[in-house]
Amino acid sequence: MSQSDAKMGPMPEPTIEHEPILIGGGEVGRCPTRIHYRRFFADERETDPVVERRIADGRRWEATVVASLLDGSGAATMATPTDPFERTAPVTISPVVEPDDREIITARLLDAGVPLIVGGRLTSAALGAVGAPDLLLRLDDGYAPIDVKHHRVIGRSGIPARVTPIKRLADTAGSPLPFRSARVTDLLQVAHYWVLLDHIGHANRRHLAGIIGSDAGPTCAWVDLAGGRPSVLDRYQIAFDMATDVVAAGRVQPDRPLVPAVWRGECRGCPWADVCRAELESIDHVSLLPAVPADDTERLLAAGITTTAHVARLTSDDTPPEMDNATEAILQARARGAGRLLARTGADMTLPDRRVEIDFDVETYRGALYLAGLLVGEPEAVEYRPISDWTGSPDGERRVIAALFEYFDDLADRDDFIVYHWTGYERTILKEASARHGVALRSAPSVDAWFDRHACDLWAWIKQRLVSPNGYSLKVIAPLCGFNWRDDDPGGAQSELWYLDLLAGDLSQRSRLLEYNEDDVAAQRAIRHWVRSHSAASA
Repeated sequence: MSQSDAKMGPMPEPTIEHEPILIGGGEVGRCPTRIHYRRFFADERETDPVVERRIADGRRWEATVVASLLDGSGAATMATPTDPFERTAPVTISPVVEPDDREIITARLLDAGVPLIVGGRLTSAALGAVGAPDLLLRLDDGYAPIDVKHHRVIGRSGIPARVTPIKRLADTAGSPLPFRSARVTDLLQVAHYWVLLDHIGHANRRHLAGIIGSDAGPTCAWVDLAGGRPSVLDRYQIAFDMATDVVAAGRVQPDRPLVPAVWRGECRGCPWADVCRAELESIDHVSLLPAVPADDTERLLAAGITTTAHVARLTSDDTPPEMDNATEAILQARARGAGRLLARTGADMTLPDRRVEIDFDVETYRGALYLAGLLVGEPEAVEYRPISDWTGSPDGERRVIAALFEYFDDLADRDDFIVYHWTGYERTILKEASARHGVALRSAPSVDAWFDRHACDLWAWIKQRLVSPNGYSLKVIAPLCGFNWRDDDPGGAQSELWYLDLLAGDLSQRSRLLEYNEDDVAAQRAIRHWVRSHSAASA
C-alpha cells in the first residue's frame, strides 16, 4: 500500500441513485403500512379469488359506463401519439398504449381541448405524482377528472355533492345529495388528478371532480374539492404527504414500515393482512377491537393505552373523553380477554318461543336470489328444506320467490311458528325480488309487515344482549357457540365464486352451495341452543 493510500480515510458509502418518487392516485389515502408492503415487500402475494373477482367486476362496470357515454358520440381511438382525431369528438386511448406514449397522447388531447378523454395518464416529477384518471371531461376553461367505481357513492350523510345522470355528464348542478363519507378515498383520488391537471394548466377553475358509482342510473356525483373546512384538497395534501414520506422512508429501510401497523376496515381486503394481523396479535394491539375505530385508536395510543388487555381494565372515566364508544370498547376487550360471549348487564335472555322454529337464509349472486334455505325445527324432527333454481335466469329467481312466498303464506295461516334470520339482508333481498317480478305475499301487505309479525332478526337480538370479542358476523358468533362449518372456506363472497363455477358447468358446486346454506341455518339454531342452555345454567 502506498503512503498516499495509507493516509486515505474509510471509503464512502456508495450513493444510490433513485428514480423520483411518484405517488399514484390509488395510494393517496391508503393505509401507509399497505403502501410500504406493496412497494418493498419481497414475497409474492397470492391474490384472493374474491378480490380478483371484484377487480374483474369493476373493470366490466367501467367498460359498461364508458360504452354508454360514448354511444353515438363518434369517438376515436388512438394507439400512437401521431394518430389523427377530431377536436370536437371524444377520444379513447387504447389500453395497449405504453405509459410514456399515453402521457404524450393525453397532453396532445388536453391541448386540443377535446370534449372527453378516456384512459389518460398524467405525470409530474416536480410534484412527485402520477395518475391515470378514467375520464377527463372538458369543463369550462379546463378539465374535470372523473373516476368510475363499482360501489355506491351516494349516502344519507356525507360531503355535499351534485348528482346527475351520466347522459348529462356535464350538468354539474344536479340534485343535491351527500357523497358517502365511507368513500372519501375516492375523492382523494380524483383530487390527486385535479392537482396534476392544475400543475400543467388544464384544471377547471371550479375545483370540480366527479365519481360515477354503481348507484341506480348510473349517475355522476360532482364534488367541489375546495369546499368545506377542511376541504377535500386539504385532506388530500395531508394524505399525499404521508404517502410520500412512507415511500421515502421505505427506500432507506425497506424492511421496516415508517408507520406501524394498525388494524382497520381496509385490512380485510389487503394482501398483507396476515402479516399485520400476526404482528398485532403478538402485541395485543388495541386496534384489534372492532369497537375502536381509527380515530379512537389514535386517542388511546396517545393516552398510553396500547393493548386490549389495558382497555379491559378501564372504566368509562379512564378513557379519553373524545372516544365515541368507550363503554362498548371496554366490554368488547373484556369479552376478548375471556375468549367468549359475555351477557350484557341486566339483559333479558329469553328468546321468542314457538312450537315450530324456522331458520332462514338466502344465497344470491349480484343481488339475484337463487337459493332460499329453511331449517324447520319441530318438536319431533328438524328438516332442511331448500327452495332453489340453478339456471341463473330472471325466470329462475321468479320461481324461487314465488315458491318461498307460497310457503310463507301457508305458514301465516298458523300461529305456532317463528322465522329466525341473520341481519336485515333477507328482508332486503325479498323486497327487491318481489318488486322486480311483481310477486306479492297474500298474507301480509308487504314483506316488512310479514317479517315484523312472524320473524326475529337473531343478529340484532344477540347484539343487544351479548358482547362479542370480535364483531357480530355469523361466522364469528357461531364458533363461539360451538358450531363450525363443514367447508374450510365459508363465506358469502366465496359462495358467489362457487355459483359462478356452477353456471360454468361444475355441477359439484351445487352440493357445496346447499351444504353451505344448510350450515348457515344450522349455525343460527346452534346459537339459540347455546343461549338457552347458558341462560338455564345461570338461572
